[in-house]
Amino acid sequence: MHPHRPASFISLVLSCFTAVCVTGGCASTAAERPGASTAATAALTRADLDAASADGERTLGTETTNSRAALVRAITRYERAMKQLNLDLRTAAIGGAMAGGLNQRYLDSALAHADRALTQVDHDLDVASRDPNISLDLCVACWEKDWNGNGRVDARDRLLFQIEQDAEGHPIPEGDPRRKPTFRFDVGDVSWARAFVAFQRAAINLVRAYDFSDVNRLLDERDRRPELLRLRLSHPERVKLARSLILDGLHHSDTSRRAYLKETDDEREWLPNPRQKSHALPLPVDNDLYDTWAEVVSDLERLVRGEEGLSVAELAQLGDHRWKAPPSGYIDVGRLLSEPRDLLIDLDGLERMEAKRSAETQLSNLLGPSYVKRMRPSPLLRRLGRMKGEVDRGEESLERKLRYLFWIN
Repeated sequence: MHPHRPASFISLVLSCFTAVCVTGGCASTAAERPGASTAATAALTRADLDAASADGERTLGTETTNSRAALVRAITRYERAMKQLNLDLRTAAIGGAMAGGLNQRYLDSALAHADRALTQVDHDLDVASRDPNISLDLCVACWEKDWNGNGRVDARDRLLFQIEQDAEGHPIPEGDPRRKPTFRFDVGDVSWARAFVAFQRAAINLVRAYDFSDVNRLLDERDRRPELLRLRLSHPERVKLARSLILDGLHHSDTSRRAYLKETDDEREWLPNPRQKSHALPLPVDNDLYDTWAEVVSDLERLVRGEEGLSVAELAQLGDHRWKAPPSGYIDVGRLLSEPRDLLIDLDGLERMEAKRSAETQLSNLLGPSYVKRMRPSPLLRRLGRMKGEVDRGEESLERKLRYLFWIN
């Protein structure tokens, strides 16, 4: 799977999530009907999500805690929601370009619809997560599905889940069966999917919290460019909800990590633990990777809870520009999310960001009380700096770092 393949982000998210959601789509428990399970399995195998949806809905009509049916419904609900959101975002972008401004009412309605749908998806995943025996063998690269939403199944769709490189980075020839592996999905992948959904909902609610009227003024060429750009906080409760969702996502991510480490089998893994060798994705997994995963989740939790802050000096030096005297202070991410306010951007001041004092003034205007002089520094930026150093020294490519990041949420 290649991160730079020309497919839309929403489609990529949809395909990856769908692959994981089917972790238990067809697992049979004592309370489930074997006939319906067979039908759902066949429908998922051929990517007939409409048929899978119909079967899932029928089963849940009488068996509300049926884990298999809940996962089938999660898949179909997610697919419909992401297709609609993809269409709505395209419409909003095209309409905004033609009209010279963003239709915020339309955008908010689209995001609200997506958020409601994702809430339902998470409910179904919650039901499914209670079945520890969920498993399914599935070749997602074999699916003939219009992932990029252009109305047809084309080469981009067919390549989206194929494995194009081996562990040494050498191309895998077309037609080689290694390009279309069969994965065995299990219970840890359900938590992976719940984390994915939680982070998406958090992003949606952060966008919905602010009024972007000033952005329209900036985009409208007929207006004189404003000196200040203010993103007005219209719904502070949505920022606080986003904070809760981020914490939920981090919890689910760590739950999946711990579930993977407990696995004792070793057969066609989606995300293997360091002891498992049977996996198709050409990304080495060792104890250091899992340790880093745990550390980053812990770092992010402390940031969101306001126990630690981001050092502005360390953050500034992560970029390509090397500051002789980087701005000081810390960003209190926890306060940003628990005590949200308007965001004020000095557009003229951005041109003077080279100066330390100007940068600090900008940060103070933008972040208000969330920009503080002293705070316990988060180790997260030092970890990112170490990763950047490995890329700069040629020890590992940026592409591989991004693939790890997306793969592990």
